[in-house]
Amino acid sequence: MAKRVAGRGVSRAAVDAAVGSVLSALDARTGGIADVQANGGIGPTLVAAVTARSVPDLASRLRATLAREGVTAGPIGIAAAGLHHVATLEIAGSARHALEAAARALGAQLSIVSEDGR
Repeated sequence: MAKRVAGRGVSRAAVDAAVGSVLSALDARTGGIADVQANGGIGPTLVAAVTARSVPDLASRLRATLAREGVTAGPIGIAAAGLHHVATLEIAGSARHALEAAARALGAQLSIVSEDGR
């Protein structure tokens, strides 16, 4: 994934920081993704990175687009490098198609960081 976004001007450090902020928020909220699954929480999950150029409010647009599809996103980590923006989030695995559609609607690229909370 880092190679994919690096070609768009987003540094690996920016992506790592955004992913790290989501994972830290999840750990603080629930004890981690694995803990949510073990306790019958939201089931299989995925962590994804959405990247776009010149969309400074990417996180709020992504959240709103998903909400229109009836999908609630957890914490969204954001990072920027110049005009390039990345938002990372945890979402139920069953909402993958809605996330893909949201990324397309925003003119953004989607990369799956991890699936099933791993």
